[in-house]
Amino acid sequence: MYWMELAVQAICIVLEISALACLARWGVWRLVPVFSAYLGFILLRTVVGSIALSSPRFYFDFYWISAPLEAVLTVWAVLESFWLVFASFRLLRWFRFVLPLAVAGALAYSAWRGYHHHFVLVEMTPAAAAVVSAMLMSDYAILSVSILYFLLTRMLHLAGRVYEDRFILGFGAASLAAAFGGSLRGTFGEGFALVSREAQPIGYLIALLLWLSAVVHPVIYPTSDRSAGTSFPQGSLADLKFQLRNLRSFVRKGAR
Repeated sequence: MYWMELAVQAICIVLEISALACLARWGVWRLVPVFSAYLGFILLRTVVGSIALSSPRFYFDFYWISAPLEAVLTVWAVLESFWLVFASFRLLRWFRFVLPLAVAGALAYSAWRGYHHHFVLVEMTPAAAAVVSAMLMSDYAILSVSILYFLLTRMLHLAGRVYEDRFILGFGAASLAAAFGGSLRGTFGEGFALVSREAQPIGYLIALLLWLSAVVHPVIYPTSDRSAGTSFPQGSLADLKFQLRNLRSFVRKGAR
């Protein structure tokens, strides 16, 4: 249904512009520059892609250049919000590197597998198959980071981070919808064409609504939170040590 696709795309453009305007109005873009760049990039990509439909060759080149950039920005934006909340965890060297390396490793392996095996897309070049495979894996990586984020915030009793919570929840919802649509398409082919085709746009629309609900009002964090990226308050260090002791005790009890 072409009218549905146009309607969803138009609503998404309006919501993207509204979210960017709110980020600029409250100055929150300084707190989340990667997320702001991601929204601007998606808006630009949508507009240019719509215009480029009249030129198939240009659209083809534009898509294969912009799609990998979108995947990188998406993962980067999710990790940005994650580290804003868990900045004190950077005191743990292993935790500082494990999460980014795990995500990068999963994407690299998926790209390598797509390049060498082409999975079922035999009509694609190896490079195109690698890009598609990495983009598919990025949805699962984002979903995994989102689940880890909410598990940690509940375990460590971190609340009140409206921006980061809704940013990551939106990314998680969009990734879940995209993964669901891809699974339907891979399992049933064209049996559920409408659902599999519209799952990703609808998921992204839900994400935009969540993001807009966060940025429509200013959120003022304590000074210690705003400076968490450059220094670690003693309260954060003490809280980290306390939570690590709790986790260690929990693991020991489970091992008995």
